[in-house]
Amino acid sequence: MAVVEAVEPAGDAEEPRAVRPRERLVGVDAARGVALLGVFIAHMGVPLALLLTGGVDVHDTEKEIEGLGGTVVEWISIAVSGRSAALFAFLAGISLVLLAGRSRPGTRTERNRVRVRIAVRALILVAIGYGLAVLGSLAVILHFYGVFFLLAIPLLWLRTRHLVALAVAVALIGPQATLAAQYLMPVDGWFQSVSDEEEWTEKDESEWASTWGDPEWAESKEAYWSSLEGSDGEDPFSEEGSLEGMPLFTFDMLEGPLDFLFLGLYPAAVFMAYVLAGMIVARTGLRSRRVRLWLVGAGVGMAALGYGSSWLLLGPLSRFLPEDGEYVSWWSLFEAYSHSNTTVEVVGNTGVAMAVIGLCLLMAETRPARIALYPIGAIGAMTLTLYTAHGVLLWAVYGTLLPAWAWPVETYTVEITLVVSLVFATVWRLTLGAGPMERPTTAISRWAARVVVRDGSDATAPAVRRDPAVQEPAANEPAAKE
Repeated sequence: MAVVEAVEPAGDAEEPRAVRPRERLVGVDAARGVALLGVFIAHMGVPLALLLTGGVDVHDTEKEIEGLGGTVVEWISIAVSGRSAALFAFLAGISLVLLAGRSRPGTRTERNRVRVRIAVRALILVAIGYGLAVLGSLAVILHFYGVFFLLAIPLLWLRTRHLVALAVAVALIGPQATLAAQYLMPVDGWFQSVSDEEEWTEKDESEWASTWGDPEWAESKEAYWSSLEGSDGEDPFSEEGSLEGMPLFTFDMLEGPLDFLFLGLYPAAVFMAYVLAGMIVARTGLRSRRVRLWLVGAGVGMAALGYGSSWLLLGPLSRFLPEDGEYVSWWSLFEAYSHSNTTVEVVGNTGVAMAVIGLCLLMAETRPARIALYPIGAIGAMTLTLYTAHGVLLWAVYGTLLPAWAWPVETYTVEITLVVSLVFATVWRLTLGAGPMERPTTAISRWAARVVVRDGSDATAPAVRRDPAVQEPAANEPAAKE
């Protein structure tokens, strides 16, 4: 699941003092922190799940989870799965507006420098994302987010009404195009290709009959799988019954252009709707209390519309749906579960993201609340660092690379990750500012903008026109985030 990069003001360090941004919005950082916590839970499990379920592993499908604790664990898992990635994409749109401003900058140089910074940051995200994907420890979203940023560059200063029209079009057309591509395009990776009936030859028929069509062969396979289920946790992929036989690196699941656009777990044809929605919301002026209340109310309404429509169409109104075809399921168009990537899920997830942003901004209106939210905002200020670290940690755990004395990390992975992340991010931000990976990312993007865009007009250029209601990170605060 994913990750957002927040960006610094459009001007360089020499930007005039008169256009310095106002105080940083703690609520936006807190929302990023909430999204990252959701990613941790989605990838590593619900904290204290064994305690809440009475020792039952929630991933054990043969054991039924009962009681209030099991219900809590189940609902938390449902709440974070898929929605955390959508929230990050939504925040990516907000970050783009924080950089570009509501209206066009005063000079062509400033616009080009903004474009170069975003492009450089996007390429860095793609490189890091591919590096994590090679580890094979999780479904990495970083390189997808890099592609989202690249696709958004031409839209930075598009009129708001045009953004709205584009967002609606993507939400309506993108999911259908994605589902069609997944059914029609023969690909390897996250989705199994669908073979046309015409491609099924007599040779294929004979091979199937000699294997699955042979009762003795099928019975032997079933007996083999049954023996693996009773192997006391031994890994069936290792001859020695341990995880040591698993490869530390894998190149089988690396995404290509079609995966980024349609076939991957986070297809741009769908997720750009979240990015555009975030850009639209940021332009409304996040410092206004009225806007914050509107975000919560409208977000709840959109969530009810999206998820409620799915429930109605697949429940009480399902009898009105046409019969499924051989390769097409009409039901799949109206599902709203995690990563179904349908229009109803996009509407529902966007509503959740709006409500989360609005609530975080409202909660941060008082000084005591801002202090209480500081640890969550701190992890939201260095999501690139912490997301990368948790991917490496999972790689070490799954690859049994940790020493024997580190057994608590394997047993309580999510609990330790949450506590360490909150403490580390808080202390680091209070003492050193930008995160370990955020600071060099910012420096590289600024340097690239100066080198690529050379224009002496900055000295006489008018000040950058910016919406005073739009947040931009303070000059001395972390700028690049994942």
